[in-house]
Amino acid sequence: MAIVRALYFHADLIILDEPTMGLSLKETRKLLDFCRDIKSAGKSSIFIDHNVFHVYSVADRVVVLDRGRVAGEFMTADITLDDLMEKMYRVAETGSLD
Repeated sequence: MAIVRALYFHADLIILDEPTMGLSLKETRKLLDFCRDIKSAGKSSIFIDHNVFHVYSVADRVVVLDRGRVAGEFMTADITLDDLMEKMYRVAETGSLD
C-alpha cells in the first residue's frame, strides 16, 4: 500500500526495506518487475535486502554494509554476481575487503 501511495504522489525516490520478506515466488517476481519499472519511469529506488540475488537483479549499484559501515560499493555493470558474493563472504569473515 505504501508503494501505491508513493506512486500516487509522484515520489522521485522510493525506499524498499526488505520488500520481499514473506512474499511468494510469484509476488516476489512482481515486486522485482515493479522495481525495474521504477527505473524505466525515470525514478529512483533504494532496495534494502539480505537477498543479494534479488538486489543484484534490479540494482545499478550495490552498497555492502557491515555492522553499520560501508564495506564496499560496486556497480553491477562492473562486477559479476559471483564476484560480488565472494567479496561479501570476505567482508563477513574478515570485516574487510582487503
